[in-house]
Parts: sequence; structure tokens; C-alpha cells
Amino acid sequence: MKRVAVIFFLSLLLIQVGGCYIYFVGRLAAIRTEMREQLKHLPEEQLTRFQFTPEEFLKARVEDHEIKVDGKMYDIARVTEQADQILVLALHDEAEDNLLAFLSEMVSRSANDKKPVPVEVEQLLTLSFLPESFITLQNSVSEIIHTTPYQEFGTMVFFTCELPPPRS
Repeated sequence: MKRVAVIFFLSLLLIQVGGCYIYFVGRLAAIRTEMREQLKHLPEEQLTRFQFTPEEFLKARVEDHEIKVDGKMYDIARVTEQADQILVLALHDEAEDNLLAFLSEMVSRSANDKKPVPVEVEQLLTLSFLPESFITLQNSVSEIIHTTPYQEFGTMVFFTCELPPPRS
């Protein structure tokens, strides 16, 4: 029963931590799908025109259908080559820019947090979660055998039990 409860709470914690990432990935996929559908029906007048050298185009290309220019994400509608220039017609993807900015802000906030960890949380993280029945103490046994003329055979056994240090 305890094992089921522990597995349940750990899975809840994992879902909570991973939920933000799952939302981010799902939302990013939805935004990209929407933009590809929108690009199919847009006329050239509504697209932004870029002209790159082949090297610049490789540097600007993020994925097969996206480029990043001046820190902004653009979805590629059409690519044509003219002599040693590559002409790209693209649409600025504001939704993806906003999502990536939101994610980077969340990461930078947690990285720049100067507040120390509360004492209660630190104590919780340093607790020993094993019950005493699982803790094995290393006992040492010493056996002393005395034989004297007065007592032919005598055996004494001493047990020493090593205990953990006291808690403060």
C-alpha cells in the first residue's frame, strides 16, 4: 500500500514538472502547423522578402521550414535560387516568437533567483526516507575463549552494536 502511494505521488510530481514542457512542445507544434496552413494561401505581397548568400542562408536556417533573422523567427513560404543568391519569401511568426520569449523568461527568472532555499525545504530534502527496518546496522561480534586450570572451558560472547550519531 505504501509503495502504491509513493508511486502515485512521484508520478504526480513528474506530471507537474513535465507538464510545462509537454504544453510548450504541444503549443509549438500547433503554431507551426497553423503557420504552414496559412502560408499555402498567402499572396506574395504579404510575405517578407530576404536575399541571402548560400552561407548566410545556412546560418539563418533553423529548421527545414524556418529561418531566424535579427532574432525573429520566420516561416519559409518559398525559396528560389538566382545566380549566387537565394531568395526567400517568409512570414514573421509572432506566435512562436512570443512562446520562445516566454520560455526564455521563465528559465532566466529561475536561473537569476538570488533568494536562498528556505530552511524547511532544505530540511525536507535532507531527510532520511528509509524506515528503520531497512537500515542495516553493522554489528561486530567478538568471541573470547578462556581456559584455566580452574575452569576447563569457558566461553564469553560480546556484542557491540554500532549506532548512528545522535540527531541534534
